[in-house]
Amino acid sequence: MTRSIALRLAGLLAFSVVAGPGISDDEICVDCINVRVGPPQVVRGPFPDELDAAFAAIRLPDGRFRGFTANGHTYAVEGATLSDMSGPRRAVLEQGAPGSVNDCGRWLTSIVRAEETLIGFVHQERMCDYNVGRTDKSMAIATSADYGLTWTDLGTVVSGADSPLPDRITGEGDCSLVDGHDGFLYAYCLRNTDWQTIVARAPKGLLTDWRKYHEGAWREPGLDGAATDIGFVGTGAAYFEEQDWVAAIATDPWFGGLRLSLSTDKVNFVDLDEPLVPIDASEWNRPAPTDLSVYVSMVNPETGGNDLGNQFVLTYVFVPAGAGFESRYLVQRDVVLSTDASSDLAQVGVALSRWHNPQTDRFISTTGPIVGDGKAYELETTVAYALTRAPDSVASLKLVECSPTAAMAPGDMLAEERRCAQYGMMDGRTAGWLFVSPHAGTVPVHRCLASNGQTFISGAADCEGLGTPDLILGYGFAP
Repeated sequence: MTRSIALRLAGLLAFSVVAGPGISDDEICVDCINVRVGPPQVVRGPFPDELDAAFAAIRLPDGRFRGFTANGHTYAVEGATLSDMSGPRRAVLEQGAPGSVNDCGRWLTSIVRAEETLIGFVHQERMCDYNVGRTDKSMAIATSADYGLTWTDLGTVVSGADSPLPDRITGEGDCSLVDGHDGFLYAYCLRNTDWQTIVARAPKGLLTDWRKYHEGAWREPGLDGAATDIGFVGTGAAYFEEQDWVAAIATDPWFGGLRLSLSTDKVNFVDLDEPLVPIDASEWNRPAPTDLSVYVSMVNPETGGNDLGNQFVLTYVFVPAGAGFESRYLVQRDVVLSTDASSDLAQVGVALSRWHNPQTDRFISTTGPIVGDGKAYELETTVAYALTRAPDSVASLKLVECSPTAAMAPGDMLAEERRCAQYGMMDGRTAGWLFVSPHAGTVPVHRCLASNGQTFISGAADCEGLGTPDLILGYGFAP
């Protein structure tokens, strides 16, 4: 792979020391927000040499979509819909000449539309020796007049105040570009000296004139300037048009999942209390017994880009438990966000769904992606929305996917945590949390027994005629 496992692991260890909670923003009523995250779709992969950056996409004039993935080179992929991203790839950005600022590669990380022109933010790396943990990062800006098939490089616009070192990551990169709808473009970037998020901006009419936010003002140059960190809010950024919010998502294993942060002023962020998607860990040293969900982005399902309505697509790169980076998949989930909370029990629900393989008659009940032979599985139903963390005010139980091995892969059974052993299996991936008792707006999640001995979940007491009732696992939000 292009960027070494050791670099990622070192970064996460540093992050565990310095990361803190989001900065309060009193203008956002966090308690008013409800989020429902739909079932995962695996839309591309597996790849050993791709999917090493956030996914970006744009809708073409003919209604089709063009997506962009990268790993050293940046590739364009076309499909009839945003989820139709399994086709052949075409290189549109390649690594530079030896000795150049991008001689290790160019990763297109995000795009903004400006009338008929695309503005792209391009992650660059140079002086890399991944075997010893060395690379230096920066960001360039580029434009395209043909919807991303060819790009005009306008030059490097964001770089770190530090200098390259022989055995570690330096510089600033991995940025997302956002149109602030206030005359400026904003870049949310990872600073490698302390693994915090920084922000820079440029006037939309002066694409190469970038200034970093430092000590309360946009005073420092984008190139080599100092920056005041805004916490670790993540670099997967987008703009909510109705609310005039900038949103950012981070993979945060200490928080327990993919964390959403929101801001009204582009600088001060407040976090939702519950993850959008639960995760068990974020282990870059692969293979590992847990999944890896990284490089998160948010995409408009109608137009592409990251100007969002209240319904958007969450995308991320997924590596399954027990697998290495040769098994990278692109996952998409439909998300609905509302600002009129209908329940004070929990804000976020993630789809707890039943999948069926008609060829083998096997069921999988899960909140996570199904990979490997996952294309053989069909989504039958979303039974309920599980909680993504334990609620504070009411009794709940943690639901896990029982696995026949130590790897946290989806198995044939859901059970309460620490109950898998009585079925001869091990606790696997966290599926979410269910209420112990029914509440307004909730439905029961029945575990049922199929005639072939498998278990599956159903919202019906009679198991929809597909088997016989076993027990009620708990109660989740109604789909």
